[in-house]
Amino acid sequence: MNYTPFPRVAKHLLAGIMLSAGLHPAGSCLAQHEKKVPDAEVYEAIGLILADRTSIGRMQFTDEQIELIISGIRKGVKLGEIPAGVEALEPKIEAIMREKMQLARKAEQEAQDKLADTNRAKGEAFLAKISQQAGVLKDPSGFYYVILKKGTGASPTMDDTVRLHYHGTLIDGTVFDSSVDRGQPTSFPMNGVIKGFSGGLTKTQVGGKIRIYIPSKLGYGENPRPGGKIKPGDTLIFECELLEIK
Repeated sequence: MNYTPFPRVAKHLLAGIMLSAGLHPAGSCLAQHEKKVPDAEVYEAIGLILADRTSIGRMQFTDEQIELIISGIRKGVKLGEIPAGVEALEPKIEAIMREKMQLARKAEQEAQDKLADTNRAKGEAFLAKISQQAGVLKDPSGFYYVILKKGTGASPTMDDTVRLHYHGTLIDGTVFDSSVDRGQPTSFPMNGVIKGFSGGLTKTQVGGKIRIYIPSKLGYGENPRPGGKIKPGDTLIFECELLEIK
């Protein structure tokens, strides 16, 4: 039968197989295979990575359902084709997977909200502490800053484009972006970056250096770039040297 079912959910089902290796009643776990299968720990690691990088762990499949998925994969591998009658089940499969994906999205959002709350609390405590340090000033919008070196001339406005060096870290010191490390200054319009960053730059002049402490609400909030080092609710720190106002 010329039929390729459910390509959108294939990766989740594959991850389910890997994830459930330790749940199989026949005991297909690493401890039982490590003496029989070369590089057994590598194959288990593949499963762990797939499980971590897909939504299968949040879809709330039961152990019995996972076993049936595994059984279907085994049959498919042996047969080399989709048996007659499976195509008729596609509407039910798609309905189940829609429900499972909704569960996964809900669980993921709850996890992101919890992480954001935790990171915001850490950031607030950090900002409260640094606000007591000498030379730390607070803008009415909520970010803090320290003038490290006084510049000359005018300060940039939101209508300007600037050229500068910057070094961005999290409050634990993790570097998430740095033109300094790349050895190449960058240029961007002031109205094209996060509010805390552009607002901080308005406090300095060409040739000046500034450190900006940016709370989540003036940074990336709960929606940073997926997969990046910045997580929901993170407070950011930038050290900037303003080189030019274009």
